[in-house]
Amino acid sequence: MTTLAAARAFHFASAMLLFGGLVFVLVVARPAWRVAGGASSANPYTLYRRLLLIAIWSLAVSIVSGAIWLGTEAASMSGLPFAQAIGRETLGVVLRETAFGGLWLLRLVLAVTLGALLAICRSAGDVRSSRLGMSALLFAAAYLATLAWAGHAAAGQGRDRFIQLASDAVHLLAAGAWLGALPGLAMLLGDARPREVAVGATRRFSMLGLASVGALALTGFVNTWYLVGTVPALLGTDYGRLLLAKIALFAVMVVLAAVNRFDLTPRLAAEDDRALRSLRRNAVLEIAAGIAVVTIVGALGIAVPGAHGTPAWPFDHTLSWEPAEESAPIRMAVVAAAALACAGAAVALRGIFRRRAPLWVGGLVVAAAASALPGWLLAVPAYPTTYVASPVPYSVDAIVRGGSLYRERCGTCHGADGHGDGPAAAALPIKPTDLAEHAAHHRAGDLFWWIAHGIPATPMPAFGRELSDGDIWATVAFLRAQSDAESMSAAAPGAEPARPIVAPDFTFELKDHAQQSLRQSGGTAATLLVLYALPESFPRLSALAGDEPAFAAAGARLITVPRDKSVERIDERAPIMAIAGPSVGATYAIYARRAGEAGVGLAHAEFLIDSRGYIRARWIGVPSSAMNRTSDLLSRISALASEPPRTAPAGGHAH
Repeated sequence: MTTLAAARAFHFASAMLLFGGLVFVLVVARPAWRVAGGASSANPYTLYRRLLLIAIWSLAVSIVSGAIWLGTEAASMSGLPFAQAIGRETLGVVLRETAFGGLWLLRLVLAVTLGALLAICRSAGDVRSSRLGMSALLFAAAYLATLAWAGHAAAGQGRDRFIQLASDAVHLLAAGAWLGALPGLAMLLGDARPREVAVGATRRFSMLGLASVGALALTGFVNTWYLVGTVPALLGTDYGRLLLAKIALFAVMVVLAAVNRFDLTPRLAAEDDRALRSLRRNAVLEIAAGIAVVTIVGALGIAVPGAHGTPAWPFDHTLSWEPAEESAPIRMAVVAAAALACAGAAVALRGIFRRRAPLWVGGLVVAAAASALPGWLLAVPAYPTTYVASPVPYSVDAIVRGGSLYRERCGTCHGADGHGDGPAAAALPIKPTDLAEHAAHHRAGDLFWWIAHGIPATPMPAFGRELSDGDIWATVAFLRAQSDAESMSAAAPGAEPARPIVAPDFTFELKDHAQQSLRQSGGTAATLLVLYALPESFPRLSALAGDEPAFAAAGARLITVPRDKSVERIDERAPIMAIAGPSVGATYAIYARRAGEAGVGLAHAEFLIDSRGYIRARWIGVPSSAMNRTSDLLSRISALASEPPRTAPAGGHAH
């Protein structure tokens, strides 16, 4: 464990122990002794003083560990060794000029105030005073909750940042109330006499634990949604695996708490001495699990969140709905298995409520077996890179680069358009795959793995030693473009594509505008990209130039580019004539071919692209009536402007 992770773990643990100890005294112990009528051979004030001493030492540990945390961060920010970074000049800059330093100044004020309150409580010999106790509790809560601003949640933006910070703060308080109160419970169970005190305290602590578990589960789900997001990130990143370990320990603690509440507490009320010993033992076990959880929290704070990491899928298979899409019997089997699993779960719940072991055990067995069947039916091969998103932006430059690599190394077998009909295909023992169809049904990470490592027992060789990762990802981008173009070629003029088609990004410049990219919509509702070929496109370009104000009023951009670099450029000063690289025409010509055509389309083509970067319609050829198409386009653009927000495509165009 690194110094920073250790400092974080000690700081979190001490802040939770400080807050939880005060919660235990005010919410659990004091009411339990009051209900018992004070008839106790053990002095409750002894417990209070011990817990107060623990709170004071916890505050001291939190201040020291916080100072080490601050110094380590200062060393990281400045690039200086720790001993130099904690000098007055460097540390002063961090405290004055960074959000992290400002937070630490605020928390130092809270710590000093809290220390003064605890000192007053100690001098008074009690922490039960409502005013002093509640004041100390509120400052301890603020001291713990502000740690949310020292974690990943603080890096969020807008409304998401507020949600993450609020969720993280509640998560910290719930964890502190439960974990931090456990030592107090263990001490009370060791000293409590009469039995009513232990019973009352255990019941109250169970209620506190139930509320904490509910809050932890809800806020934990929110945090996981933002910081992990997907199952591959949960299983395939260091952050995700640490989080799984934390969840497993949390589950153990919940089981122990459930045993305490539903088994041991009723037995304790029935004067079973063994129940008291078991409660103390379980409290110690929960404390041990809690220490492990806080240790993991220290490491999670400095790990890259799974949502921002590169997942390496750890299994040979994964689940995909594709088998069910291709087979009606599999769909029916999955639905039947889901229904059977629900029925088994219902039987198990009935058995639990009626306390009939054969019923709930049998129900669980049926539910487990039925749940396993869809996993077997929907399993498909997977690889370490299956869920890796391409680091190469899905752009016209990447596609042109990938196309060149494809023609050099793949076209001989797979053919110019990827249909498996290359010159060398006939001599191979296995017909090459039709990539135009195949690429649409596999993730970009799968394609990357096959190109880099080959496919065993087939003529497909490995290119990992010949091509860089960037070259392979560019080749994958080209295969995606070929597959999308094949799908779009069958679409009727102006029709919505059968599946979402991402428009490759590119940069361009229009008259009186700075250079921009297609993805930079600039608040426009849509973009009309015109791929022109002269002389046939002259009438349409003239009509579009006259209609440009109408398109602008509708919130649309007009971009016209030549089909390829051999096409004569016309007046680039016109407002619709874009200055763009030759890769734009070369790439979009792939999307301009009609069904049955090979290579690239040679005719005039127009693409309607929405503000999220999806191709929503395509027209091939110059229209016989420019006004009709323009009217249709303006109507379509108006409809796009009224659509609800839609997720923008991933930069790597991962399916």
